[in-house]
Amino acid sequence: MATFSAPSIQNDPIYALPHLYISGLNISFASTTVIAIAPGQARDANDIIDMPVSFPDALNNINPGVSFRDYQQPLLINSAIVGANGLDKGTIAASSQYAIYLIGDSRGYNLVAAVISLTSNAFPTLPLGYDSYRLLGFAATDGSSHFVYATQKPQNMVGALQYINNPALNVLTGGTATTFTAIDLTTNAAVPTTTLPNIIVELFVTFTPVAAGDTVQFRPTGSSSTAGLVTITGLVAGIAQTQYIQVIAGVGASKPEIDYKVTSGSDAVTVGVASWIGVSNTAYPALV
Repeated sequence: MATFSAPSIQNDPIYALPHLYISGLNISFASTTVIAIAPGQARDANDIIDMPVSFPDALNNINPGVSFRDYQQPLLINSAIVGANGLDKGTIAASSQYAIYLIGDSRGYNLVAAVISLTSNAFPTLPLGYDSYRLLGFAATDGSSHFVYATQKPQNMVGALQYINNPALNVLTGGTATTFTAIDLTTNAAVPTTTLPNIIVELFVTFTPVAAGDTVQFRPTGSSSTAGLVTITGLVAGIAQTQYIQVIAGVGASKPEIDYKVTSGSDAVTVGVASWIGVSNTAYPALV
């Protein structure tokens, strides 16, 4: 005779959604100083937690929590404040490119929020209590430090496509520049020529430091930032080390470029493009 037992309670959620998915969360400008993130949900960059906007999280919290006429509300980022749902640090800069991140707390104590951070930063500075983030897209400011739809449409990561170079295509060999110097990413057709900003490139970097502690740094061409940059630090003098990194590209001479700089003219760095992600803003119709 068969015997049956009551099913045990499952403590771990079962996820049927795709690896590193983004659903919804389109970006728009609510005003010249406020960015709106539409309702939706995404996994964090480490593919560990889900971060919902206007939907219940694992603890049944909803943010934003109030609907308007039965419509779910967007999450708003105010560039005039610093912290959750604002700028990650400092003050908003004029004529600059910003990355837009959804942020979360894997412990569940803090509600899902968002921040904007300069694209030159390797990652956003997270407010106290937050430990997870996911890049959603990009926005630019004009000369008045305002978001202006008519001239700078936001770019969404939804629908972004990744293109792989196998093997990686070299765009710099034995670089020794000690001041920030542009790397043409269209070298060897590693990345197509485009004037669209914020191409995300995955680089295979070989760095040979003349002394332990020497560094090679990267930033988007057009940025003047000297802090928070993607940085590789030499471990052993004279020994080549390799590493994959991601850098957001800028536009220089009407093509995608990044800047690099080493500590000493005796350091050497070789850079190959392993893959790149193109983000289009053509889905946004012109204002009429």
